[in-house]
Amino acid sequence: MPINIARFNPLKAEPAHEGTIIGCDVLPEGMSAPFEHFYGYLDKPGTAMAGHSHPTDEIYIVLFGAGIVIVGGENRNVKAGDTVVIPAGSWHTMLCPENGAAPMLWAAFWWEKTDFDNERDKAARTGVHTWRFDKGRAQKGHNDTILADIIVPGVIAPPFGHAYGYLENGGSMEAHSHPTSELYIVYSGGGVVTVGDETREIGPGDVIQIPPGKQHSMTEQGDGALLWAAFWWEV
Repeated sequence: MPINIARFNPLKAEPAHEGTIIGCDVLPEGMSAPFEHFYGYLDKPGTAMAGHSHPTDEIYIVLFGAGIVIVGGENRNVKAGDTVVIPAGSWHTMLCPENGAAPMLWAAFWWEKTDFDNERDKAARTGVHTWRFDKGRAQKGHNDTILADIIVPGVIAPPFGHAYGYLENGGSMEAHSHPTSELYIVYSGGGVVTVGDETREIGPGDVIQIPPGKQHSMTEQGDGALLWAAFWWEV
């Protein structure tokens, strides 16, 4: 069975949020997940997504470009590699200002929120919370073959597991399998992914399906390092 890989194509995207952005589904065709998903794309400086709020928790995974995110009235500069937490009920928007790096692309995942009962937890969910891979903070994983770190700060509780994967200097992640469905999103670098008996070249923006029970691995073959986000869930 061929490896199922997808990537954002602006020519196939559709208007969203009152026509202020374009986007499409993130997951490869035929893959299901316990969350909703959609790309957001701003194609030039000086553009912005229509501000809005909703009753679901959400994260934005910034893949290309740079700009400003506003959550609950607080703004922060973001760039490729950042994960942004958007708690349920928080008004939010994304902007690519005149001096921003366009185009700007992010993947949005959202799901029914987890209720918090005490005031301390509610306070922790206000304002802007971002996270990005930090090699100095990362821990070894998969029998010391990669560096790994969480992707989503603990302010919200997503319905999936998550971890960055990082390889450099031609390294390879140990081949392994598990009973969960998994998704890889490549942030930067180049290399190959092997799923079962097939191997494919990969690069920034690739979204890769890892079916349950399939042995898989990643190898860095670019110029420097390979960084990806892994999300997995029970099927």
